Amino acid sequence: MINNMLSKNIFAFVFLVAISFLSASFASDLPLKVYAAYDSSKVGEAAMVNAVVNEIKTSRPYAQIMDMPNASLNNLDLAEQSTIVTAGQFGIDLIKSGSIPAHVKVLLCTHQWFDVMSDLHNIYITMPEHAIDEAIKSIAVTNHLTIIPTLGVLHTMHKETLDAEDTSVIHLRDAKVGVILGGDAEMPDGSWKVFSIENARNLAEEVAEFQKVTGCALLITNGPRTGKSPTAHRNGELDLVSSAFLTVLQAKGLKKGEAFEFFDFQFGQQPNQKPSSALKAIIKVILDNKGFMIVPGESTTSISEMLAIMPAAIYKNDAMNATHERYVDQLVQSNIVASWPEATDQALMRYTPPPRQEIAVVSALLSS
Repeated sequence: MINNMLSKNIFAFVFLVAISFLSASFASDLPLKVYAAYDSSKVGEAAMVNAVVNEIKTSRPYAQIMDMPNASLNNLDLAEQSTIVTAGQFGIDLIKSGSIPAHVKVLLCTHQWFDVMSDLHNIYITMPEHAIDEAIKSIAVTNHLTIIPTLGVLHTMHKETLDAEDTSVIHLRDAKVGVILGGDAEMPDGSWKVFSIENARNLAEEVAEFQKVTGCALLITNGPRTGKSPTAHRNGELDLVSSAFLTVLQAKGLKKGEAFEFFDFQFGQQPNQKPSSALKAIIKVILDNKGFMIVPGESTTSISEMLAIMPAAIYKNDAMNATHERYVDQLVQSNIVASWPEATDQALMRYTPPPRQEIAVVSALLSS
């Protein structure tokens, strides 16, 4: 009798173990479900999310990816195990907008720590290593945050992604120097520092002098934060900051179409329509001509993108905060970039592309 009961118990135990093993096996075989949720009007934030998603596609080819720009939490089916990849203030608001089940992983991508992140709990955060201080580390421990540091910010700019880029919009095919105009930058407390008209005029003076001395043709573009206003970069309108920059160039005798070309960033006119930007075309031409880019110090995204593919000279401006200053100073002191306009000799730029940061991010996200 006892032997029969013992046999039955052993059989029941083995049966339960087998069921548990099979359940775990089936669960591990389920395709990874990933929601890519981001603000489609924020180019840098969209790039961070896409960098992670593209790496997931590479490392987990059977992953189920749902691209959901401007989605709300209610748009996501979180009944099953899944992962949300989001970015910036949009992502912070998304995470705070409702209850996220414990079986859902969340990765927030950001270029800096914002004060409103202090009450986030139990998520993954990837951000530049230079922006992480002891106070942030302390909050992370208290709030059970997993912080994944990166060199610079995540982006999708790589040499191979430029191979098929259409450069027909560019007519100065021998240009060796590209210029990106700076823009207003959001601070950790939610306030903004301004890339001013005076900043633009000073940069134009320096660029004009450089062009006269070297004779290099210039390819110039602005970005979505340049001359930030409700109407800027929409319906073909040129923002005031870019206009001031171009006025100085022409006053210095630089002829449009001969000494330089300018390409105005424009937001898409329809919901979810991609912006109109010549940046990649500019970068490809400059890269093919073995030139370099002049990049604003407040744009950690632009700096990170350039470091991945070509030499760069960084100019400081009034939109930079202490974190921006620290990052740029580290790069200049290491001779990874040049400081504009003090050093414009490419020989001073010890260009070595860093490893792709999204690989380590995805590995950390999916391994736990």
